[in-house]
Parts: sequence; C-alpha cells; structure tokens
Amino acid sequence: MTFKRWVTVVSVVAVPWVSLEAQSVHYEGAVSVASGNYIFTQRTTSWTLSNGLALSAGPFTLRGSVPLYRQNTSLIAGLSTGLLPTGGSSGRTVADSAAARGRGAGGHPSLQVTAASSYLQEAASLAEDPVEVPTTAVTGYRMVVGDPSLGLGIVALQQGGTSVNLGAGLKIPLTDTSGYGTGQWDVGGSVSLSQIVGRSTLIGFDVGYWHLGDLPELDLRDALMGSASIAYLGRSGWGGSALVSAARSVVEGFADAYTAGVAVSRVARRATISVNLSLGFTETTPDFSLGLSWRIGIS
Repeated sequence: MTFKRWVTVVSVVAVPWVSLEAQSVHYEGAVSVASGNYIFTQRTTSWTLSNGLALSAGPFTLRGSVPLYRQNTSLIAGLSTGLLPTGGSSGRTVADSAAARGRGAGGHPSLQVTAASSYLQEAASLAEDPVEVPTTAVTGYRMVVGDPSLGLGIVALQQGGTSVNLGAGLKIPLTDTSGYGTGQWDVGGSVSLSQIVGRSTLIGFDVGYWHLGDLPELDLRDALMGSASIAYLGRSGWGGSALVSAARSVVEGFADAYTAGVAVSRVARRATISVNLSLGFTETTPDFSLGLSWRIGIS
C-alpha cells in the first residue's frame, strides 16, 4: 500500500472538518520499508523517503513530491501507483516469463465485489514458478532519487457529511530503468467518495486509473485499482483506519494485487502523523510494508 493511498485516507478523515474557504500550504512526507520476493526468486527490500508540498485554495489542492529510494535489487520500479515488479533493466526476463505462462490476468474481475476467499483462490490459480533473477539485477543497496510527481485534487461535492473528490496525477520521467524508473510518463485520475457516519466514523471508497509508460523491453498494462476504507477520529485527535485494496496486474500473466492495512493517526491543529502497516496477499505485492507519514501546516 502506497504513501499516496494513506495520504488519501488521512485526508478523508480530516477534510470534512476543514472549511473549503481555507488557503494553506502543507509539507507532506513519509518514510517506509517494503519487502518481498514479488514474482521473483530474489527478495527485494525497498526503503522510500518522500518529501513534498501541498497547496490548497478553496476546493483545489495541488501536490508535488519527490521520492528517494534505497533498494538492494533493480527488479522493482517506483511507478505512479507504487512499487511494482517490472524487472527494471531486466524487463525482458519478465516479458519472457509472462509469455511462457501463456495466459493473462486481464480476464479476471479484479474489482468485482466477491468474497475474500474467491480473491485468494483466483490469486493462487495464477501463481506459478517465480521468475529467475539475472545476477546483474542483484546490485546490493543503492540510493537513487526517483521520478517526481504532481497531483491536483478537487472537492467536487461536500454536503451533509458526503464528500466527492476528483484527482488527476502526473509522473515526470527523470529516471530510467537503471534508477528504479521506466523513463516514461505516467498520467492518471481518481474518484473518491466518503461519508461521515455518526460523529467520528467515516467510510470511503476510491477508484483510479493510470496510463503507464512502457519499459524498453516490457509492455505495461494500464493500471485499474480500487479501495475501501473505514476511519475513526476521536475528540482527542487520535484515530485509526483500515483499508483494503485491489489492483489489476500491470504485467499480463501475473496475479492481480490485493492488499490490506491499518493505520494509527494523530491529528492536531497544524499537523497530522500516521503509522501504517499493510500486508500483500499476491505475487505482485510486497509481503509487508511499514511506514510513517506526516503532514505539517506551513501557512
């Protein structure tokens, strides 16, 4: 589960109590660690530090951020949708493995509402032998500045405890496969719906679509994703949230991504801080991700 999704959850908790007329600047950041084999025979551990600014005026919020990665292989790329197992500079190996599987994940209803057991059965049916890792991909820990991203959010509706938010995003390709990137532009959008229940509980739903740029030797499918969350914020400013998400695999032939996570947050007048933990249940997700995120008012 990515930092951006947790920012969405925290914002969903806080925004309904903030006037749309407010104008503000916030510093947003996060540090996280994610680890897993993903689709490969080699485990990858990724440390990510993200720093950015959010400028809000009326119903509009403009965000920009730059990530810094420290990672022990080149197999995982930092895309607009998070860390994904593209193979990086070894993308041809992933493409060959996908072709050898002889079938794709596109016909599986990633976002169809079914029982959780059906999700896991679907994932298990797609899971096959992991991709052999070229020795050149095991680089040892390296630190690389990732691609910056920009996002625009609009509160389209806020009435009677109901909020509808629209978002658009852009990833700027300043790094290539040697720097945990793709060398291509990513563009996408999202729609979020939230509803306050009682005085302190909020339920949220989010769907998103991203057009992802292809790697030199691996074509990526456009990303389709959805999530559902429930959040609680007490009068003391302490709160918690839980989130489940599903996303179509961006590499055809591999299992779709299913994750679940929880967070504990402290919301103050000028700052919000959250600790989050998420677990991945399929081969295209890390086994776990642990992170700390913050949002601090500047003006």
